[in-house]
Amino acid sequence: MIITTVRVVIALTLNLFTISAVNAAPQSIAVLNAQGQPAQNMVVYLLPSNPASSVTTAAPHKAEVHQKDKQFSPYITVVQKDTDVAFVNEDDITHHIFSALGPKRFSFKLRHQQQQQILKFEQTGHVSMGCNVHDWMSGHLLIVDTPFFAVTNLQGKVTFEHLPADDFKLVVWHPQLKMPDNQQVKPVHFPSDDTITITLHAEFDSIPSQQSLDEFEFLEGY
Repeated sequence: MIITTVRVVIALTLNLFTISAVNAAPQSIAVLNAQGQPAQNMVVYLLPSNPASSVTTAAPHKAEVHQKDKQFSPYITVVQKDTDVAFVNEDDITHHIFSALGPKRFSFKLRHQQQQQILKFEQTGHVSMGCNVHDWMSGHLLIVDTPFFAVTNLQGKVTFEHLPADDFKLVVWHPQLKMPDNQQVKPVHFPSDDTITITLHAEFDSIPSQQSLDEFEFLEGY
């Protein structure tokens, strides 16, 4: 009887530890620009201080970068490293997608008959993309070493579910943010009863226009 009671107490203790180790309440983060207005389309990711906190049973986020109306859509995509990214051509023309800088360099043609090309990104970092056929097209991939990432909505907010209790490095990134490595960092701790707010200290470069000045399509048989 005593042994059974001890086992029950140990089991209950372990269950309580498991419940407390993962924060079940959603955690919100708000990003404001230098003028105090919501900053949308900002990458937000969390780097836990304990490497074990990055272990999760959640399935990796599937990512797709579309070419539509001769633009990259979305303009910014964030994925966890070792994730496949599908490049999907929705236009009825050929694109020649390339990246000459960053952790993975590539170059491939994507004809309209060929709907997609899949690449795996094994290293973290910023991948800037273009199109050799349509030189105004630009897009960006950010590969991170954490399962905790998101992009801010119109209200400048992201929400994370089931974060482990830990100290984190909160990173806000955008390719046009005029700061070292295009990012701003803030130490935070979760769980937190309040929304975490980070105000950016810098302005943004202009996002390049995603359209051609010409009205004709060239390289018909490219």
